[in-house]
Amino acid sequence: MTATVEAPVNAADLQEYRAYLQRGETRLSTLHRVAGAFLGGAGLLTLLPVLFRDTFSELFSELLFLPYPSFPPSSAPQRWLMMFPVAVSLVLPLWALYALLRDLVRFYFTSHHFGAQYPGVSYPRFILSGIRVSDKSLSDPEPIRQARQELGVTELLVPVSAAARQRLLREAHLIGECRGLEVTSNMTVVQNKLREFMFKYTASVPRTLAQESAKMEASLARHNLLLRVLVLRYAKAFLLTILTTGITITTLVFLDLAAPARRVELVGNAGAEVVPGTVLWLGVLGVYAAWCPVAAFVVRRPVAWIYQELDDRNRSFRTPQSLLQFEVVTLASVAFASILTTASLCWFVLESQSLAATWPAMVAGVALLGATLLYVGRNIASGLRRDG
Repeated sequence: MTATVEAPVNAADLQEYRAYLQRGETRLSTLHRVAGAFLGGAGLLTLLPVLFRDTFSELFSELLFLPYPSFPPSSAPQRWLMMFPVAVSLVLPLWALYALLRDLVRFYFTSHHFGAQYPGVSYPRFILSGIRVSDKSLSDPEPIRQARQELGVTELLVPVSAAARQRLLREAHLIGECRGLEVTSNMTVVQNKLREFMFKYTASVPRTLAQESAKMEASLARHNLLLRVLVLRYAKAFLLTILTTGITITTLVFLDLAAPARRVELVGNAGAEVVPGTVLWLGVLGVYAAWCPVAAFVVRRPVAWIYQELDDRNRSFRTPQSLLQFEVVTLASVAFASILTTASLCWFVLESQSLAATWPAMVAGVALLGATLLYVGRNIASGLRRDG
C-alpha cells in the first residue's frame, strides 16, 4: 500500500485555520448557552404546572361521578365521551415535554465517534470532542510529545486506583480496545494504553488544523439544526401547557360550583342549585369545544411566526420534518376530541328538558367542530404535501 503524502500547508493558511477555529469555538459556546437555558431550570420548570398533584385526578373523578341536578347521570356515556378531550389536553403537553428532553439529549450527545472506529458496542459521546495540539502544525513537535509522557499528565486521565483502572479496562474491552491487557500487566504499558484509550474515548484524536476545521464546520451545522428544533419544540410545549392549564382551571371552576361542599359553603344547602346544572354542564362542554380549535391553532404558531415578515405571496410555509409528526398527531387528536365533545354536547342538548334554551349552544358547538375540522384538514394536507 502506498502511503499518502500530505501536501505542506503554508503559514497564511495555518493562520486562517486558527482564526476560523477561534470563531467556531465562540459560536459553539453561544449555541450551548442557548441550549443551557432549557437545562438550567427556568425553561423546564415553566412546563411543570400541568403536573400539579391531584389536579387531573380531581378533574377526571368529578367529570365522571359528580352528582348535580340537570347533569347527565353519573358515569353516563356523555361523561365518558368527555374523557378523551380531557386526556388529550394533558397528554399533548407531556408528550411535548418528553420530546423536548429527547431533543436536549440529542443536542448534547452523539453516537458518532469522530473517526475513531470501534468494532464493539457503540457508546454515547458528548457532542463536543476533545482537541489535541496538531503536531503537524508545529515546527518542532518533540517538546509536546515528551510532555504528554509525563506522569502528572497521564494521571489526569488514568486513575491511580487499581479498582478504577479495572473499570476503565472493562469499558475498553467492551468496545474492542486494549484487548489482552489486564490491570496486573506492566504498569507503564497499562498507563500508556489507557491514556490513549481515554483520548480516543473522548474523540480527542490527533487531527490536522484542516481536519479540525472541517469537523468544526459540521459541528456548527449540526448544532444549528438541532437547536432550531429544540427552540421550536419548547415553544410548542409551552403554548400547549399554558392552554391546558387555563382550560383545566376554567373547567374546575364550573365543577367546583356543582360540588356539594362548595354549595354548602355558598348557600348552606348541598341540594340547592347555585347555578342551573344545565348551564354548568354546557359550560364544561363549551370549554373543551373551544379548546380544540385553539389547540390546533397554537401548535402551528411557532413556525408561522417565523414567516410573518414575508409578504403574502411568499407566506406559504412548511413545518420542519423533525416536528411534523408531533404536529400531525396533535391536529388529528384535536379533531377527534372535537368530534367527541360535539357529540356529547348534542346528546345533552337533545335530552334536555329546555331544548329551546339550549339549542344555540348546540349550533355553536357544531360550528366550532366544522371550523376545527376545516383548519385541521387544511394544515395536515399542507404538511404532508410534497412539491414537485
